[in-house]
Amino acid sequence: MKKYIIIVAAAVMAFAACTKSEFSGNDREISFQVANRLQTKATGAIYNNGAFGAYAWFNGINDFMVNEKVDLISAVWKTADHTFYWPKTGNLEFISYSPFEGTSDTAGTVPAVTANTITYTAYTAAATDIMYADKVKVTCATGASTDEITDGAVDSGYKGVPTLFRHALAKLSFKIKANFVQYTDPTTNTTTKWDVTVTSAKISGFKTTGNCALTLNADGKSWDKPLTQVANPDYDSTDPASVEYFDYYVWTGLSGSSANQELVDDTTYPTGVLLTTTAQDLAAANGFVMPQMLASDSQKLELTIHIKTYLSNGKTIEEDFNPTIDIKDISNLKAWQMNQNIVYTINIKPVAYVSDYDTPNDVIITFDPAVADWTDVSASATIQL
Repeated sequence: MKKYIIIVAAAVMAFAACTKSEFSGNDREISFQVANRLQTKATGAIYNNGAFGAYAWFNGINDFMVNEKVDLISAVWKTADHTFYWPKTGNLEFISYSPFEGTSDTAGTVPAVTANTITYTAYTAAATDIMYADKVKVTCATGASTDEITDGAVDSGYKGVPTLFRHALAKLSFKIKANFVQYTDPTTNTTTKWDVTVTSAKISGFKTTGNCALTLNADGKSWDKPLTQVANPDYDSTDPASVEYFDYYVWTGLSGSSANQELVDDTTYPTGVLLTTTAQDLAAANGFVMPQMLASDSQKLELTIHIKTYLSNGKTIEEDFNPTIDIKDISNLKAWQMNQNIVYTINIKPVAYVSDYDTPNDVIITFDPAVADWTDVSASATIQL
């Protein structure tokens, strides 16, 4: 009988070690409260990126969780492979990232996490929203029951480790419209119409692979992002005190400048996109891009546009255009930065280019009649009778 009791006790101890469970005796299992906002309170965005990975340290020293998979289980965000309970004393510090990579108890491939750093190395951007959470420190005596996020955001409905994710990449999208598709001349009361069709569009030359090193800020919870400082090119170079720098949060070690992304292709848009005066979305298959500086002759927008003009005299003409535009010239943006949702709206003007107009009134064909001066020519002849 004694042997039997000893065997059972040993089995229970082995099970506890295997699951890495910390039994506090009060059945307070650790769960996670995922904040239902990602960028600002106004977005109302809800976390929907699937399972995420979590690390935790007991009293800031001992590993407690090592890349544990956290998933929505029975309406609660909790660790999927092992069960964890709040210790009675001390504190736990948590770092989470999304989406989950790797298997439990192994170092994640994206990213590498320590108590003070999160590092993405040679990561290639794909159609995945990779995110990292603020570090949180929870006193084990109270657990997460009193540590919900209540700073104006709507409560997600879960009690647990407050987990606020931020975007590691930039999100990029394009809208396109025609400034006008018809115009009636008030003088002649005749109307000219245009069909403006974008038959292909792509962005090219952007970088797809890079590194990102996040370091814990002095506040103990937020992260210092990789910073690139660029001097204002318009400063007075003879006066060092006049130099000003602009801060950009972009990734480092960037490569992949030959990358292309179709915005309008034959499969999705077999007849192209017929423009109206309302901006239409050109949804890229990969809306997430590596945060990077914009440079001349680098990231480009390439378009193929067909314009059919219905002249007021009943005739029609058709023209094709293939403009290539440096994306840095579209707006005053100098970079695609981390955690930014960047939306470009491209306006197509269907008649001959003038620097700035919203109607074709400035480019209607007009005439400037003039009569050349008479040229005097003297002619004489001698008639012999």
